[in-house]
Amino acid sequence: MLLEKIKTLECTLHGVKRNDPEWLEYLLHPEFREIRRSGVLVDRKETIDSLICEECDPAILSSDFRLISIRDDLAILLYRTCNPDGSRASLRSSHWERSADGLWTLFFHQGTPEAGSR
Repeated sequence: MLLEKIKTLECTLHGVKRNDPEWLEYLLHPEFREIRRSGVLVDRKETIDSLICEECDPAILSSDFRLISIRDDLAILLYRTCNPDGSRASLRSSHWERSADGLWTLFFHQGTPEAGSR
């Protein structure tokens, strides 16, 4: 099922692979862009540089996954994240593209603070 495949790929970025430069190079589309929770737009290089230097916090908790299939090769994953203590709740949107060889890569990501989150 496509939801499980994309969800599994997405969740690799919520744990130990979050700091793995080889995994990030593989997973992030060459034209990747992200609008961070702070509202700042960054490119692929900035994202990779930031993640590989990031101190490992406790794993991010994610839930409420929904997949919107745009075409056979494009999908949007919507979900919610928070820290284990419930802080920093965010709504997330990840846009995925499947290449001609069948590999899914993350093309765009946005995190927005959830209304009323602390």
